[in-house]
Amino acid sequence: MPTQNPHRTAGLCTSSKVYNALTELKHLEGHRNAKFLALLAENLVRKGVLSEAEVVHMLDQVVD
Repeated sequence: MPTQNPHRTAGLCTSSKVYNALTELKHLEGHRNAKFLALLAENLVRKGVLSEAEVVHMLDQVVD
């Protein structure tokens, strides 16, 4: 049975936490990927690592 919080499992490395959270329930996988990437991009822009223009350019490459 899915836990719906697989990233809370003790002892997991960060990449495993992200992977498990995004892929645990297959019918939500696309939504979870999009939500995670949206939050990641927002965080990177807020911290000055990326500009909003750079994010838009990457999105242009994704949808082309």
